[in-house]
Amino acid sequence: WEALQMVTGWLKVFRSATTQMSATKQPMLSTTHAIFRGLQRHLKTTIAGLPATADPALKEGLVNAHRKLSDYFTKF
Repeated sequence: WEALQMVTGWLKVFRSATTQMSATKQPMLSTTHAIFRGLQRHLKTTIAGLPATADPALKEGLVNAHRKLSDYFTKF
């Protein structure tokens, strides 16, 4: 249950970011940049704060998500 609670929190952050980016008809690059950076910071903080007992698959998923955001970020 603890893992599900953690994942639910992360998904809420990503949902909020998605909603913010799709709220306007013409997304602004500066807004997208800030949202990407915010997501990356959130993931980094979350990874650092994972308990030692956390499922390795959760950590791997978070690290992969952070890398994917970094890949997209460098395309801007």
